[in-house]
Amino acid sequence: MATDLKGDQSLREACKVAQERHRSQRHLDDWLKKLADWLQHVAGADEATFISPQFQKELWENETVSATGQGHIDVSRVVADPAIARRLWELKQSPVPADSQERLQWFAKAWDDIEARVQALTDRQPRLKMYRLFASLWPRHFTTVAHFHKLRRLGSAMGLTHGLEHRTALHQRVLDRLYKVNDQSSSVEERMTLPWLLFVHFIQEQGSDATEVAGDKPGEIQLNPLPANRRRRGMTGIGGGLSTVMGWLEFAKDGCKREDFIEHLHSQNPNHTRATLNTNLNCLMAEWGAIRAEGDELRLTDRGAALLETGDPEEVSDWMLTRILGFDNLLVMLRDGPQLLTEIVDSLQRVNPGWTTNFAPTVLINWMRYLSLVESAPGKQIKLTESGEEWAARVTWTPEVLAPAPTLTPAKEIPVTASEAALATTLPSVASILATFPKDIAFSPQLVARLHAGLWANARRHFAVLTGLSGAGKTQLARCYARGLRGNGNADGAFEIVPVQPGWHDPSSLLGYINPLKNDTYVRTPFLEFLLQAQGDPDRAYTIVLDEMNLSHPEQYLAPLLSAMETGDPLRLHAQGDVVDGVPASIAYPENLVLIGTVNMDETTHGLSDKVLDRAAVIEFWDIDVDTFPGWSTTRLPAVQASQVREVLGALVTQLRPVRLHFGWRTIGDVIGYVEAATDGGVLGTEAALDHAIYAKVLPKLRGEDTPRLRITFDHVENTLRTRNLIESADKVAELAQDLRHLGSARFWR
Repeated sequence: MATDLKGDQSLREACKVAQERHRSQRHLDDWLKKLADWLQHVAGADEATFISPQFQKELWENETVSATGQGHIDVSRVVADPAIARRLWELKQSPVPADSQERLQWFAKAWDDIEARVQALTDRQPRLKMYRLFASLWPRHFTTVAHFHKLRRLGSAMGLTHGLEHRTALHQRVLDRLYKVNDQSSSVEERMTLPWLLFVHFIQEQGSDATEVAGDKPGEIQLNPLPANRRRRGMTGIGGGLSTVMGWLEFAKDGCKREDFIEHLHSQNPNHTRATLNTNLNCLMAEWGAIRAEGDELRLTDRGAALLETGDPEEVSDWMLTRILGFDNLLVMLRDGPQLLTEIVDSLQRVNPGWTTNFAPTVLINWMRYLSLVESAPGKQIKLTESGEEWAARVTWTPEVLAPAPTLTPAKEIPVTASEAALATTLPSVASILATFPKDIAFSPQLVARLHAGLWANARRHFAVLTGLSGAGKTQLARCYARGLRGNGNADGAFEIVPVQPGWHDPSSLLGYINPLKNDTYVRTPFLEFLLQAQGDPDRAYTIVLDEMNLSHPEQYLAPLLSAMETGDPLRLHAQGDVVDGVPASIAYPENLVLIGTVNMDETTHGLSDKVLDRAAVIEFWDIDVDTFPGWSTTRLPAVQASQVREVLGALVTQLRPVRLHFGWRTIGDVIGYVEAATDGGVLGTEAALDHAIYAKVLPKLRGEDTPRLRITFDHVENTLRTRNLIESADKVAELAQDLRHLGSARFWR
């Protein structure tokens, strides 16, 4: 805690100690000499010299007063503006009011006048340069503490309140307070440097965060980085970025109870759990250094108050650069020029071996976007902004990395807000996809084109439902398509089949859940693992097939994904608010995820709701061309027998098609395989084997209510079977036809 400098005696003693300590350690006398020479140089300039561009450049860029702060903001247009130079000369020549209140108002007006002129010529306000300039022109009324939130901390320790006064007023109040308790014969340069000495030795060195230390140059403050193993492991994604943080600080600006703050967060995000809300509060404390807790009370730190007042992220630069893992690494790696996003993510993953996907790196990059430190560059690259270059220049050390921890399972993490940073998936053409299909699998180009168009018609929602004939190759089509998306037919790791089970009533069956008996353990699923892989490799498509997705209600177990793919909001995985066992609370919906569901409609399945259908491209295919089945070219059956089997199956498909009781390629392959196996030993002939095969593989699916169409179908099927001497199967169909006429319905099973 900072030393109490409120009492006259304690403040007087602190001044002596600070001067003696700094004189022996920091070459105070050299600094005072240089400062005196500089102030004399400024005071002695005549009008022609003063308004010249050369002198103005020196005035704006000189660091004798203070070597800390935003020394890299481009003020070349300010320096070259003769109107600003003349206005500064006029102010310099004007008498400063003797009355303290009038003096405060005079400096406030002068500051605002120059600030408005400068603002029109710069992208960002060079406030610290303005402090140095004002201190150079009016050294009796300004200190060398050029960073306002540091001066605020000193003023608070001295018992001075800032309130709603202009920012220039605190300089004068600090100097007046020190003038009262110290030797009044001291020089101007001794008076204006004394506040900085007090800050360095009694505020900064005893501060709890200690993000800065006195530098080697007089008046210089350098950052004091923590080692990598003591830093915060990345940052938490917050919807809305900096504006959200500013809103939270606004609520806490006058102090508040912790419970009131949590209630405020809950009112803004009613769907968030208490754990998530506590995590948000912890972010402000541990990741931003903007709020501190005093028992049950929350108060803004000086850093937080300065950020709220100015809205300038520079106010938290000391904390981000010295306390957040990866922040300095990222800025330093971009100092040499733009880099590809994928290269940046790879480099950041080497900072922390636990970042096995792009979760933490992408959140860090997104925050740097929010803070206007990086921006996109041509060729899917990222580069530093002018502000980013300023922050990077403050990193005077070599950023550290965490050592690998081989005894721990690397956490898989996913970003909250990755849509801005994710690289677009490059799609191959339909023709190139078809070229990767195996030669023994025949899907029409039109069908593949329909699937391709349905999946990629939306920028984020790549969801298709394949329905129709059982055994028609729906899953096989999805598998072949997934290979084709990779461009080279290699789908290793890019394709996952998830068999949907009856009784999936919530998303945990897909997304996993926190072990209720061990809250630090997350029960993962293959679906979640695949989702994490997709998020970590945004340049390539990842395809998941939900096999027989309507065995349970998709709108229940898919609810979070359906919402996220539609709205772009984060996909919530759990409600703990922080990473649990490597799984974050929420992720961005991966825009490279391809979701294909297969559907069979029977008495064991559920219909698809509009919520599902509205988000999916439904592709239905029922027509099967028996002659194009690839298995005919590889069958062991003699040509005559193969032709006999093909004719029977072709006739049955044609006759059963009107009532949608026909069969697909799976059944065709099974019948061929059955006949091959049954005829190999010579016990059964082709007709008997085919009869048994049809009885076993085709007839069990025949069922329905009595209708003229179904009666005609059964009659045609029976006739086909009897004509080809498949007597056992023909008799069974005749039996079903009798049931249809006498009972009103027919089932193979009865």
